[in-house]
Amino acid sequence: MWKKLLKLRPLTRELTKMEVNNGSMSSFWFDRWSQLGVLIDLTGERGYLPLGISIDSTVENAVNTYRRRRHRNPVLMQIESEILHLQEQGLPQCEDVCLWMHENGEFRPGFVTSQTWNLTRLHAPRVPWFKGIWFKEATPKYSFLSWIAVHNRLSTGDRLLRWNPQAISTCCLCSAGLETRDHLFFECSFSAEVWRGTIRGLDGGGCSVHWPTVIQRLVVGSQDYLATFLLRYCFQATVYAIWFDRNKRRVGETPQPVARLLIFLYKLIRNRISSLRKKAGNKYEKAMELWFGSR
Repeated sequence: MWKKLLKLRPLTRELTKMEVNNGSMSSFWFDRWSQLGVLIDLTGERGYLPLGISIDSTVENAVNTYRRRRHRNPVLMQIESEILHLQEQGLPQCEDVCLWMHENGEFRPGFVTSQTWNLTRLHAPRVPWFKGIWFKEATPKYSFLSWIAVHNRLSTGDRLLRWNPQAISTCCLCSAGLETRDHLFFECSFSAEVWRGTIRGLDGGGCSVHWPTVIQRLVVGSQDYLATFLLRYCFQATVYAIWFDRNKRRVGETPQPVARLLIFLYKLIRNRISSLRKKAGNKYEKAMELWFGSR
């Protein structure tokens, strides 16, 4: 992970800028502190020699030790003018500040993950199902698994057949039919019973087991934001529980009955509601009441 982070340094240089005060924390050659940009990019790797400024020098050291020279190179003359201006102006005693680029192109103090992500990611049109998968207070691993399922990239039986014609492709939950994404969620008799047992009274429009209909129901939601949250969270938790149980069966572990899986999901969802009530103030105060009312 650390090696991959280090590979992002060239990208980071484009998104950061140093506000020079005392100059002790700013690299003279490698930080973007001058209006000219990153100085080492202007002069080249050996550009520090004509100026007589060490390659690892800070702005503070460069300003305090530099002596005027006669340069014919216009770039070196511009850099020298920057240094002489700082000498005349004097460096304040406060520390340097690292500025991060925001979406509007301005550099401001403080790193904001969302701003940096929007600047670096590849933008694409929003898909129609994003509201049903990505929502506040979701559990990341459940959302991630649901996102893979929406893209139909789970290693279900039908996909295993593409890689290995001898692979077992029968649904291991009901032992009937080809295991596809739509069959597993929730056309399979086992998973359908788990889904209906989890959702119960939360879906006022009827508990469908057809994948496109379920996704559309998640997108539309309900007029009550708590009911919408519980509906979406129950979906993701159920997808996770069924996929987890399916994988356990695939490796030969003892299958769990529907009742056991429903108890697991009941506790999981109830614990999530309890954690939200503690950290989110009164917003989810009625969520537990709604959950119990749907049982």
